[in-house]
Amino acid sequence: MKIILGSQNAAKLKAVEDGVKAYWPEAVVTGHDVPSGVPAQPLGHEQTLQGALNRARAAHALGADLGIGLEGGVVGIHGTPIMMSYVAVTDGTREVVVPVTGMPLPHSWGQALEKGAELRPFVMQAGLPYDYKSGVVGTLTNNQMSRDELFAVGVKTALVPWANPAAFGETAAA
Repeated sequence: MKIILGSQNAAKLKAVEDGVKAYWPEAVVTGHDVPSGVPAQPLGHEQTLQGALNRARAAHALGADLGIGLEGGVVGIHGTPIMMSYVAVTDGTREVVVPVTGMPLPHSWGQALEKGAELRPFVMQAGLPYDYKSGVVGTLTNNQMSRDELFAVGVKTALVPWANPAAFGETAAA
């Protein structure tokens, strides 16, 4: 099985490898940079979801059995800015999009994002520890969770229709 992720980001690629290999250890996973079609810092559910879908569709178009797109954004929930992501998967016929658990952000960060700031540079400018593997997730959780761990959960859940086709009244693809 050939899986293409619509990104070459190392944390996203590790998440997809971990998620896919849980179901199909023999799968070949690669990453390719594709456009998200949304702003660099997506705001709101629609932009974030659309970015994931655009990436999955573009990845699938590169010849994948499954194209996967991961997109992180910031949404407002009950007056609090929440960093959350979406995982999209497509086989060219079916498209599945699932949300990945969210994490509250300081209100000042949310206000800066609404004015056009991007999350990662804003965090770095604030003088907080940041590395690309754990991302903002690692910074805010005191390294109790990394970005790839968070995304991997979403990948595993988004793959459910392909990993368990009988539950959806289908037979496994040959």
